[in-house]
Amino acid sequence: MMLAIRVEYLTGVCMATRHDDPSRSRPEWPPHPDRLFSALVAGAAELSAPAPELSEAAMCALRWLSDPERVGAVQLAVSEARGRSAPDVHMPGNPHEDEVWQKAKPGRPRAPQGDFNLRTLLPVHRKKAALPIPAVVPDDPAAYFIWPDAEPHEHLETLRGICRHVTYLGRSRSLVKVSIVGDPPPATHVPDELGQIQLRVPGPGRLGYLLEKYRRDGGKPAPSLPQRYRRHDQQVRPTPLVPNVFGRCWVFRPQPGDPLLPVTSTVKVTQAFRKALIACIEEEQRAQGTAPSVPDAVHGHGKHPHCAYVSLPFVHPRMRHADGSIKGLAIMVPAEVSSDVLVTLARGLMCLEKNGLGIPGIGTWHLQEVAADDPPSLTLDARTWTQAAKVWTTATPMVFGHYPKARDGGEAQVILESLKMVGVPPDRVLEIQVDRHSPLHGAPPSWCFQCDREREGAGRRPPWVRHVTVRLDLPVSGPLMLGRMRHFGLGLMRPVEGESWPS
Repeated sequence: MMLAIRVEYLTGVCMATRHDDPSRSRPEWPPHPDRLFSALVAGAAELSAPAPELSEAAMCALRWLSDPERVGAVQLAVSEARGRSAPDVHMPGNPHEDEVWQKAKPGRPRAPQGDFNLRTLLPVHRKKAALPIPAVVPDDPAAYFIWPDAEPHEHLETLRGICRHVTYLGRSRSLVKVSIVGDPPPATHVPDELGQIQLRVPGPGRLGYLLEKYRRDGGKPAPSLPQRYRRHDQQVRPTPLVPNVFGRCWVFRPQPGDPLLPVTSTVKVTQAFRKALIACIEEEQRAQGTAPSVPDAVHGHGKHPHCAYVSLPFVHPRMRHADGSIKGLAIMVPAEVSSDVLVTLARGLMCLEKNGLGIPGIGTWHLQEVAADDPPSLTLDARTWTQAAKVWTTATPMVFGHYPKARDGGEAQVILESLKMVGVPPDRVLEIQVDRHSPLHGAPPSWCFQCDREREGAGRRPPWVRHVTVRLDLPVSGPLMLGRMRHFGLGLMRPVEGESWPS
């Protein structure tokens, strides 16, 4: 048995403002479970009208729904959504109480202002202020809230009646139809204590707080505590994908005022990133009274899958103003690592955020984690580098593992071997293009990159470095990195939008 609530946006638009945005200009997507719960409480009040209190059946059903020990953790199934651009609406501001009343004094009741004019309260006489209306247009206008472990037998009919009385979610113009269904799609957002998405989820005392807040002053309630979620998209992709060795991607950005660096500094930055993370993990372990022991997946010694440290440059297939500067850093974590390693890694990254990242000869970056549900740009959106695509091209050039020889297949054979190492079968490759230049705007030529100073000593041949573009016969999900220095950010590939071959 399970419980699934379907929310259909009747206009195809979701109008809701992020609770933590003081400018009230950023939309919320996906809708948080706490927002739905508040709407259900309002619907229960409509169901119980004209009685001033909720019915006993509604109270029991809502208490049951907000208790995770009884219903389990809620999951979401939502589609991708695009922000809707719209001009601000100019609305007359609400009057402040000081415009009407004199300041209260002990022993004297409050009196109206001496020069108070009742006409100034009318909207036509008040100054207008710009009011943003943030909204998104989801690809699928239906969102699902799923409790896979719930058994709603005794509350099912009550919840059905409550759902029928919910008319909007978010702003009053965000009209919805809410219903209980028995066959929801697979979840796209699942609880994860190390996830990068924070959603407000109601707790056991949420119903009592909402009712008390309404009785007291009817004002806006404080948001409930957030819980961490992660995307779980694999089950909803219609096309079979080649499995990727990486299962998680944490993205960080430097703060305004930190040194600006070009993408040609990738190796310097990523090596400093790895070194600082190892030091932070050891620092955290000493603080806990244990001997330092950095997981193999972090330091990368051995043949097993390990983390990759990459820089995220501003490069783009069409945006000619892309300048190739490093906008952030990412750590790609293998899918096979244990939960203990993930916890150790997360603590080290939190310590690194606190300490800052020192880059030799450059300065310090004060890193901040980028929320997966609110990236400030496409470059810092993990989906830019992990979405499925058939055509991939290098944002940073690939460092060949050995010099290509014509009799052994040349450059193409080395690239096929590298693709095989990251899980892409060679027989899936339709075309390969090798050049000193990338088709991405902002990506510097391959000769501009310093690859590995330790191996490029005097008298040694420089490594073979080239930009690579590949076209496959089926979509492959990223991140995709090729070559000898792929774990330090070289050979990072970006999907090319569409399936056309870049000119």
